[in-house]
Order: sequence, then C-alpha cells, then structure tokens
Amino acid sequence: MKRLIVIFYLLSLLIQPSVDGGERPNVVFLFSDDQRADAVGALGNPDVRTPNMDRLIEGGTYFSQAYVQGTMTPATCLPCRAMLMSGKPLFRAPLQLDTGTLMPEVFRRAGYKTFATGKWHNGQNSFLKCFDEAEAIFFGGAARDHYQVPLHYREGDRMVPYEVPGVFSTVLFADAAVSFLKKQQGSDQPFFCYVPFTSPHAPFVPPGEYATMYDPEEITLPPNFQEGARSGGGVGRGGFGRGGVSGRGSAQSYASYYGMITHLDHHIGRILEAIRQYGHSDDTLIVFASDHGLSMGSHGLNGKHNAYEHSSRSIITLSGPGIPKKKSSALVYLYDLYPTLCELAGLKVPEEVEGLSLVDCIHGRKGSPRDYLFTAYMLNERAIRDQQYKLFAQLDDGSHQLFDLRNDPHELNDLSQKASSRGIVERLQSELVKAREAYGDTPEALQRGGGFRRRRF
Repeated sequence: MKRLIVIFYLLSLLIQPSVDGGERPNVVFLFSDDQRADAVGALGNPDVRTPNMDRLIEGGTYFSQAYVQGTMTPATCLPCRAMLMSGKPLFRAPLQLDTGTLMPEVFRRAGYKTFATGKWHNGQNSFLKCFDEAEAIFFGGAARDHYQVPLHYREGDRMVPYEVPGVFSTVLFADAAVSFLKKQQGSDQPFFCYVPFTSPHAPFVPPGEYATMYDPEEITLPPNFQEGARSGGGVGRGGFGRGGVSGRGSAQSYASYYGMITHLDHHIGRILEAIRQYGHSDDTLIVFASDHGLSMGSHGLNGKHNAYEHSSRSIITLSGPGIPKKKSSALVYLYDLYPTLCELAGLKVPEEVEGLSLVDCIHGRKGSPRDYLFTAYMLNERAIRDQQYKLFAQLDDGSHQLFDLRNDPHELNDLSQKASSRGIVERLQSELVKAREAYGDTPEALQRGGGFRRRRF
C-alpha cells in the first residue's frame, strides 16, 4: 500500500499543471558572466549592439532594480551562483551547494529533462544532482583563455574531462544548447536548459571581426568613469569601493568588452532561433540574466567587489507564454528566480528557499516583494536602498554616503552631509541594522566565511 501511495504521488508531480493552468513550460536559462546592467542597447547604452538581448528585454518582463546580494570572497561569481541555485541569501548559501535542494533538482524530480552547458562554479557533486545531461561544462570561475577552456561531459554518474582547443567558449556552449534543443523536438517531456556563458568575463579578447567592431575613439564612457582605475584597495572618486584584477577601465577595454557582448548576443540569437526552429516557442519560458556587473573604471575602480550600482546590479528579464511586456521597478535579488520559475512551472517551492517569487510582480498584482534591498561586500562594505535612496556604509569607521538613485543613478553626488538628508540617513541606518540581522550578517558568519582581512575598500 505504501508503495502504491508513493507511485501515485510521483505521478501527480508529473502531471501537475503550471501556475497558469496549462502544460508545464520548458525553461531556457541564459546567463551572462560579468555583464554590467548598462551594457545592453535596449537599456539605453548608445554604443553596444545587442539585438537579441534587446528582443528578450523588450518582449518580456524586465526587472530594472535587480541585484546580486554581494560577496565575502574575491570571486563574486561563486556566491552569486550559490545563491541562485540554493535560493538562499549570501550568508546562508552553501558555496559548494552541498546542502539543500537546488533549483534544477526541483525540475528534475518533477519529471523535467535537465541539461546544462557552460560554467558551473560550485563543485561536481552538486552538478551531478541537478542535471540529467551535460555537454561542455567548465568547472571553475575564470577561464584564462576563452580558446582553451577545460571541459567536461556527463557519462553515467561521472563527469569526463576533454578539450576542444581553438574554439571560443561562447561558440562551444551555444553549439551544445542548440544540439540539445534539436534533440527535444517533438518530445512530450518538458525540459530545463541552463546555459551559463563565460562571456563577457575577462580576458576581453573577442574573436574575429568582433575584436575590431568598436572604435575606442567613439566609445561613450560612463559618467562616473575615472582615469587611472585601481586594481587594489583604496577609494575612488565616489569615496568607497574596492577594485580587482580584472575589468581595467579604459576606452579600449570597453571596446573589447562590447565586442565580447555583441559576439555573445549573436550566439544567444542562435539559441533563440533553435527554440523557434525546433517547435519550442509556444511552451518555453526564457530567462536572460547576468550574475553581476563590473567597475571598469567607474568611481575609479576595477573589478566587482563593491556595492556601487555598476558592480552590484544584475540583468533579469523573463519572456515567453503568459509573460507580459513590461518594465518592473521591484527590488529583487537574482536568487528570487528560483521560486519564481518554480511557481511559473507549477512546482512546489522547497520550504528552505528564502528567495521571493516575482510572479505577482510579473502579473501586476504586487509592486515589489520587499521595501528595502541589502547588499554586502567583503568584511567592511554594506549598502541598503529603498525605491529612491541608497545608503553606502563602511563598518570599520561608521562613515557613509547617501545617493538619490532616482535622480543620480550614477552615484555622483553624496547627499549624506546635507541637513535635509538627516532623516533619510537615520531611517536607512536603522533598516541596515535590521537587514544585517535578518540575513545573518553576524561576526560569527563572517568568521566562517574565510577570515578575510578587514580592509578599507
């Protein structure tokens, strides 16, 4: 009898309808690496050409205030992906994803065929739990050479290493995704296809014609750009922030960076065409997201370990059947995508997941899932924002900055010392204390996080 109950339960999972009452949708998740939220044509960038990203943003729901919650390690990509896959915030997300139920696991257990190609930064064991099939998987953070990426494919219960020298990583990953989509043509089994690219992560070496597509003399540098960006500690023109070893800021680096993005956009277009060509357009949700941004000289900084908008914002857009064309200003985290995709597919969200579903925001039933959004970078740097203002704080000396993001999106004018801002500063300081407690930002958590030296960023 118990065995029959289990069988009926599993069958009920397989036939459970989507949230909209129809058949369960396929999911294609396209994920770019180190792409600034302003590095898309449709989002107002006058230089970079991204027709396929533009199509996704303009054809679905775009979240204009989306963020990664931060990092306690120099490799921001690592905790970013841990949060996304676990649905947990920064101080509770397991970096190796060795506990809890991961997002692709939920889909796999519900009868989806799960497939991945591209970058997985959180260990092989967690990957094997999530995906039935895998091709061209890179287990790591940053490939030193986009033409020499160490790869793996899944064979049974193990990942087998191999190499494809001389082929750019974006091409390899797009080829694998297109091949998978072709194999699903005519299948009744829904699929979850995860494509985390390694582009436009440094090194900025776009291939072929993309290497010279953009003239540095014609690049429009960000308003907060400062020459002589630092790769180490110190303060930029805005006062706070830490650099990094990648993403050095100059007109030439932006030209190469945009070349990487346009090359990536072309291959995203190939995947979108495969979705259409192989009959998946009417039943496939498409997510396009970036993990976080990159300073590239903004505020005189390099790298991505700071809470300025250019580094901490992500791109999130969803499109497909039932998704309206709109722009949402909801305050959201990247890890909110876990419960959102589950709800859109009609799947039960595990109780341990702390992300908040964005389905009500998508359909206009709610403006924002939260009133304040908190970010944390390394041991010393914290920020909290509401729909208009952002408080940027240093923990070691209590110093802070205040920006009016609605009227100063590039964070050029510190309002913290104005008498008229006193009430705003005090309110946000109070909310910051609450947020640190709520998200587990405690001395004990920081100590567990690796014992990084306290720095003045």
